[in-house]
Amino acid sequence: MWKVGFRLFLAVAVIAVAEDKPARVEPEVASQNLTKEIEPVVPPLAKLTQVGGTVVADIIIDSSGRVRSVTLISGHPMLAPAFIDAVKKWEYAPFLKDGQPVSVVTRVEWSVASPKYSPQQSKALKDYYPSFQTCYQLVRQGKDAEAEKKCSETVALSNQLPDNRVLERSDSRVFLGHALYSQHKFPESIPLYEKAVEIRKRYEKSDSDADFASENASLARAYTAVGRFPEADTYYSQAVIVYRAAIVSLPVMKTNYTERLKSTLREYAKLKAALGQNDEASRLEAEASRL
Repeated sequence: MWKVGFRLFLAVAVIAVAEDKPARVEPEVASQNLTKEIEPVVPPLAKLTQVGGTVVADIIIDSSGRVRSVTLISGHPMLAPAFIDAVKKWEYAPFLKDGQPVSVVTRVEWSVASPKYSPQQSKALKDYYPSFQTCYQLVRQGKDAEAEKKCSETVALSNQLPDNRVLERSDSRVFLGHALYSQHKFPESIPLYEKAVEIRKRYEKSDSDADFASENASLARAYTAVGRFPEADTYYSQAVIVYRAAIVSLPVMKTNYTERLKSTLREYAKLKAALGQNDEASRLEAEASRL
């Protein structure tokens, strides 16, 4: 008898599962039931890098009209999370079958216009990154004269990039500045560091960007090398503030950022000592030692 009962239980369970499986509804039909649509917001980084394309997802809408789950089908990783977050908040009038509300599955899409580049910009985008990589490697290898030439070419390419390529314009100038600084061409390095700092200020996360802190420190170092101590003081101070914020903002990079902050604090302490501000120099050294 128990076997008959068990088989009956299984049969009922199978029927229940089959009935619970959402029916697929075509997007144009589902959209007629949409009562609350939250528009996705293009993430700032996607705007900055001019990412475009279409995000596609399947959504399950429960019997009350709420979005129960979102399954990404395709889409750029910079855009997809914003679309998923928005779609989860959408609401629909219940879908009915034989007069009863049921769950359904449908497909939703979000398109963000892809940028259009001029032929010159397209060529610059193609040529810039290999050029910058060579510039970077030459600087790291201490081949300063070669680096100066290649990094100068990279700066010229960066000027032809689309307007939104802020970080590329900044980075290329920083590394040309490094190549010149390493050859003791301090006065020539200063305008490059100044421009790099000015450009990166436009980047919305600059107040907690460790690379922005490094640019400020590089400029302070160059000012120190030519005896422009008050200006160096200003930029060392800014570098320290931004490094501290970067450590809080991105804890996963704490070890790296802390080492960079420690080095900057010690350089700053030497400047303070040169300015006769010995108490402040001692305080900075003590902070570096505690890190």
